Amino acid sequence: MFRQITVLTILIILTGCGAQPDNNTSEQIDHSAALAGEYDDCIVLTIGDRNFTGSQLTPVLELLDGDSLMVYTKVDALINRMLILQDAHNRGYDLTREMGLYYYERQREKLQNDWLVLILDQKVTLSPDTVEAYYSQMGTMLIYRAISVKEKALCDSLRLLVHNGENMGDLAEEYSIMPREATNRGVVGPVDLMETMAWDYMLLKDLETGELSPSDSTLAGWRFLRIDSTYQGSVPPMEEIGDVIGNRILGKLKMAYKEELFDSLRTVNNFQMIDGIPELIADHFPENSQDYEPFSREQEDMVAYTFTGGRRTLYSLVENIRNLPSMGSNAPDDPQWIREYSELLGLYDIMAMEAMKLGLDTLPETVSYMDQRFGNQVLDSYYAQVIDPRLVPSEEKLIEIYETEQALLMIPEERVFKTIAAAGEEQLDLLEEVMASGGDPFMMTEELTNTQGILAPGESIITVPMSAGDIPPPWSEMLFSIELHESITCSISVEQVLLFELTEIIPEHKATFGESKDQLIEIFRLNEEEEVITGLVDSLHSVYHIDIDREYIDNFVYSDSSVVNQP
Repeated sequence: MFRQITVLTILIILTGCGAQPDNNTSEQIDHSAALAGEYDDCIVLTIGDRNFTGSQLTPVLELLDGDSLMVYTKVDALINRMLILQDAHNRGYDLTREMGLYYYERQREKLQNDWLVLILDQKVTLSPDTVEAYYSQMGTMLIYRAISVKEKALCDSLRLLVHNGENMGDLAEEYSIMPREATNRGVVGPVDLMETMAWDYMLLKDLETGELSPSDSTLAGWRFLRIDSTYQGSVPPMEEIGDVIGNRILGKLKMAYKEELFDSLRTVNNFQMIDGIPELIADHFPENSQDYEPFSREQEDMVAYTFTGGRRTLYSLVENIRNLPSMGSNAPDDPQWIREYSELLGLYDIMAMEAMKLGLDTLPETVSYMDQRFGNQVLDSYYAQVIDPRLVPSEEKLIEIYETEQALLMIPEERVFKTIAAAGEEQLDLLEEVMASGGDPFMMTEELTNTQGILAPGESIITVPMSAGDIPPPWSEMLFSIELHESITCSISVEQVLLFELTEIIPEHKATFGESKDQLIEIFRLNEEEEVITGLVDSLHSVYHIDIDREYIDNFVYSDSSVVNQP
């Protein structure tokens, strides 16, 4: 998909040029901005049935520093992009049910995030006194022991043994499921009390030295703690760490407020899952699969859940599930998982609805974002249905290319990694704690999240061989710059990271005809794409009406450049 958009974007810039402008537009430098302002409400460009006003184009053209080449190329690119989108619209590619759902989901994702950021910034604030109070409590350094196990009964038994005099270090080494605890005989620290993990802090803050905490549930299971020793440590000056403290506290306050907000939104908006829907959906998802067996059209149109002012159909719910990132925690064959995921997705729908009530969907930056995202998706569809069929090589053509290019045909370097993901605040904290203490997070497949989509068959942490081209930037550059057995963390979002460890490097090598089939097709397409797309765009120039206000465009040209063509 990414490659298709890129090819179309690059090639439409190269096509659709006309005659060289007659006037010396560089003389207009002193008054171009003033003239441009006169066009804010005027239609300055028409392509098919799409009109652009000066207020839409002026911010774009003003960024080009008056360079004639850049201005005319930018306008050319816009015209050619819109010609293809107009043709796609006339063919109905942007009017399908799939496209309608794509638009809704992308808009929903943006609006829910924009709304949440806005509300949290409004509702959660931090006074200087809070930071000072936190800082004033720093300096108490702890060394404590911890034992973590799966079951509460075992946790209680071990705690009782320690209480009766058994060596806690021996028990941690034997029973703890946390690699760091087992390796270090349960020892954690030295660490400032205020810097401990949230669940440890709640157990430690009221403990005396030598005292055992009660058993407590965590993401990994059950655990109890004991403070072995304390001492006073030095704390950096307030001016050095004040911002860090503030951000940490604010983040925790926002997380706490967010949970209350989410519960309130579901209640106030009367979220309701329709009876029988989770079971119906689960029956159509094979075990360990995110691709579902077909529903009837009547079933697809059924309402899956409702909320005040909105609803989601079964079709849109199962398509959303099918397009989720492949993760070990996904279980669409389980009705209970369907219910829980629907509650989360319904919450996102409600947040997007609240954003619309505030008019966030009409903000220029949101409209522009959606035009770009949806336009790219339509270009993908157009590429697949119009351009792809014209770029199918024969076997004879591929052999001819191979004989010509075989000395240059190479299979790029591939790499195999260990990988594990942390999703959500608790898993992120757990991963941070394990890595900071030198533990092995790859041993924690049950506590963290598996990345199913890139794992080799039958593996829980080992990926398939991947080339740099298989991984989107900037992560490709990061993963292909590390050394063997080196680890690296890739932040996917605010609440999700992937940890990779390089385990194998498969060197680049010359390709056989069979191995180079994909490269041969790529060479053929590169040789033919420009001609196909250029010819297509040229033909669209004669099919759809184009009207340009040349005087308006010339207002933005006031510096000499290389010889260019004017639209």
